Amino acid sequence: MGYKASPEILQIITSAIAGVTTVVHRLWAAPPLVRDGVWIDDMRIAGSKRNATLWEAQVLRNADSCHATIGEDRESGATHYTFLGVQFGHTHRAVSLSDKFVRSVCAMPSLNSLIVAEMEVVASRFLYAAAILGTRLCGHHFFIKAVRRRLSALHRVIVLETSPANLLPAAVGLGERLRHIIENIIVGGSSSPPKRHRLPSSLMHRSMDGEPFLFQTPATLKLPEEGGGGSLFLSCGPRHARYA
Repeated sequence: MGYKASPEILQIITSAIAGVTTVVHRLWAAPPLVRDGVWIDDMRIAGSKRNATLWEAQVLRNADSCHATIGEDRESGATHYTFLGVQFGHTHRAVSLSDKFVRSVCAMPSLNSLIVAEMEVVASRFLYAAAILGTRLCGHHFFIKAVRRRLSALHRVIVLETSPANLLPAAVGLGERLRHIIENIIVGGSSSPPKRHRLPSSLMHRSMDGEPFLFQTPATLKLPEEGGGGSLFLSCGPRHARYA
């Protein structure tokens, strides 16, 4: 699907094509035995093999009817692609930060020397990276709140984009701690220059279902359990899925 629209618009368009019940009329919605998952332009259809296959065919017809192109790996053989700083890997069903985005996060200036416009960019990139890496943000609430207040003042024209951000030292400390957490995850996930076909690092990747996973060997995948142990992917309950 073309990337000439904002991610919010792409999310709505993809959800409509997939027949997500909260977006389309019930007459065009996915059947109850099928579960649709959409993230920006990435679509997942889960359910029994028969139901998932049937709904996949309907989704392709929906896409054809509005002249949308989906399923890059079906048409071009691509197993991964990058969009908005995120790599979507269909081989391992994982998402990760792109190399370019990683470099931009590491190159961000110190928070105590920013103007308001720079603060907005830095904070948004930190939060975006934290979301992809699954970093907990509860401990950084004061930093997020401080940034939100400065942006609210900008919206009310109390300050200008070129005004000093003037974040409180405590907020700056929390923001820098968040930066270090992200950088440590990124550096810990790769001690050598990244290679395109390298096995993904568990610290830099998350499953498309939103849960972190751990690669043991190229042929074995272990998922986290509540007890802290791992279980072989193939030993989990049977579940069929189609990826567009």
